[in-house]
Amino acid sequence: MTEFTGGCLCGAIQYQVSGGPETAYSCHCRDCQYLTGGAPNNAIYIPQASLKIIQGEPHAYNTTSDSGTRATRFFCHQCGTHLYGKSELFKGSVVLKVGSLDDPSLFKPTMNVWVSSAQHWHNVDRNLPSYDKAPEE
Repeated sequence: MTEFTGGCLCGAIQYQVSGGPETAYSCHCRDCQYLTGGAPNNAIYIPQASLKIIQGEPHAYNTTSDSGTRATRFFCHQCGTHLYGKSELFKGSVVLKVGSLDDPSLFKPTMNVWVSSAQHWHNVDRNLPSYDKAPEE
C-alpha cells in the first residue's frame, strides 16, 4: 500500500496518499462508535505529508477525545463521510478512515485499541494485540 486514493460518498472530496501506513488498527472507543454508527472505527495512521486533497475541501470538527486530547475530524459537508482525523497525541500524522478508501480491502489491521469501550457485540479479533485504551497509555 504505497499509493492509494479515496474520497467521500458523493465524490465532492477526493484524496491521494503516497507512502505506506505507519500502523493500521480497529478503534472501539465511544467517539469512534458515534462516527461509525456503533461499530469500531477501522483506520490507518499515515504521515500527514503523504495526504494530498486533490478535489474539494473537507470541513473540520474539534472535540476532546476519550484520552483527553484535542482531536479534529475532517468530513464532507455535503454527504457527511468522515475522511480523516488529527490528534494532538500524534503530531505529524493523520488517521485515515478505511471506509473512505477507494479500495478498502487494502486495510490490514495490526491491533485493537480502546477495547475497554467495546460493545459486547463488537467483533474484536483476539489474534491481534488488544489494548484497553491506546497503546501509549
